[in-house]
Amino acid sequence: MSSLHPFLRYAEALILLENNLSTIDDVNSRHLISEIEKGINSFRVIPTGIFDGKSDVKYRFDRIEQGNPNKGIFLSPNIITNDPSANKTWKNALELLQTLTISPLSASDKMTMSSTAISGDYLSFSEKNASKRSAPSKLIYKALGTITTLTKKKPSIQYRIDKKGSQPDLFNKCLIPDLPIEPLKDFILLFNRILLSRTDSDLMLGNVIATKSGKKGNEKITYEPKRPLIFKGNFPNPPRSSALGAIALLGAIGEFAKEAEYSDQAKRVLESLKNTEMYLVKYGGATVFTYNHHVIDLAKEGKLRTIVDSIYYSQLYKGKRFWNKDKNFDPISEYQKFDLFTSRFLQLFNHAAFKDFLVFRAEYPHEVTILFNTYFTKMEKIDLEIVQSARILGKWLNKVAYFAAKNEVKQGTSKNWEEIRKTEANWEEIRKIKAKVLVELESSTFSSKSGYALIAQAVTRAGRISGMDAPEGAALYMEKTASGELPLDAAKNLLIAFSRLINKSEKAEKKDANIEPNAEDEENLSNE
Repeated sequence: MSSLHPFLRYAEALILLENNLSTIDDVNSRHLISEIEKGINSFRVIPTGIFDGKSDVKYRFDRIEQGNPNKGIFLSPNIITNDPSANKTWKNALELLQTLTISPLSASDKMTMSSTAISGDYLSFSEKNASKRSAPSKLIYKALGTITTLTKKKPSIQYRIDKKGSQPDLFNKCLIPDLPIEPLKDFILLFNRILLSRTDSDLMLGNVIATKSGKKGNEKITYEPKRPLIFKGNFPNPPRSSALGAIALLGAIGEFAKEAEYSDQAKRVLESLKNTEMYLVKYGGATVFTYNHHVIDLAKEGKLRTIVDSIYYSQLYKGKRFWNKDKNFDPISEYQKFDLFTSRFLQLFNHAAFKDFLVFRAEYPHEVTILFNTYFTKMEKIDLEIVQSARILGKWLNKVAYFAAKNEVKQGTSKNWEEIRKTEANWEEIRKIKAKVLVELESSTFSSKSGYALIAQAVTRAGRISGMDAPEGAALYMEKTASGELPLDAAKNLLIAFSRLINKSEKAEKKDANIEPNAEDEENLSNE
């Protein structure tokens, strides 16, 4: 493996790949200049045409220094800097182009954050004091850092932190794997193919928001272009929440594994990421993590994308993500926390991360089942038959909570049921009561001091509510739990996780009532 930092090694691999070179010794100034020029040419995104009177507009990359959000000119998500420092990054690139034409690559040159966005053991410095730490001092290293900072041929996303009552914090991030040169070239080649095949379509499309002002008869309409979808991630099917960006990338690569033309390469790249440190880089810093190999296997099987897409639509018991009338509940803050812990669980896929994930009481879409099956069988080492049995019992508990809530609402109204069952207000009331019932059942499960007590408390309580016996398929789970053969902690987690999966009866009745699941929660996908 090259001794270069992964951030610099990424540029090294890119240049070797683009120019069919063998080693860094073959790299010359012309190669570096070419890649820097490409980065400058993608510095901003701008609308391709007039957007007034339109509902959306296509964007393209362009060589523009200054942004203008009102005109749809935004800093590209692949430029790892922030808007206040963008001018320094631009200036560094232009000055570096000049230097590379007159100075040897071995010449000494100071690295700054405008040339290399990451700060770490040897790159921990500010623009004001670039010599505070010992950093690579050769011109070639500065050029490599600049290339990685600028290139659009790396996984990138605009990270978003929403804040109640004010504009969100936005900053660009990229994902850099710490791989040896050859596997890294393979990663870049595949990612570039993903870019070429998918990026030119919907990812470069942005919404246009029309705002009316003035009095009736003298109204004025102002059209404001929003950032295109590529800011949510420069790969197919980017996540709706930026916190899920790193795991969504795996899902995107996994989708390529389904395609005959790229299957072998995609699976090879995914395999290379097992036990590999990943650098999630923003301007001025980075976090390091590794993907759990079982999650990578889900990607290889083409299942991870569906899981990531679905889990975003999980609904906290406290309230909905976008539609909420409870002044005591802040969906922005709570759902951002939930997304962060969800992402952590999907990346690490260990017991501690799962426990933290469960702390957020929520209902999950049915498609999350495969995730739980994988976690409990692979990480908790629980027999699949027991997991499936627990799933049946959990499914029954969720159904019990739903029918209890539905009956309470139905009995509490003097109106014709057929009239109100198709209203949003009815389903919101059912949601609140159902959440209350699920909390009660979970509390009984959590407080159980033994396996026998867990079954007695949770199942008896649900039976009393519904007037029904537990399903026969749950017998194995209940037997193993009551006997203590299944550890109490595992038994609790199994039952709680599966009881949170939304049941098919509720889903079907919503559909029959023309209430599509999550439709009421659909966000305005325009970026601010």
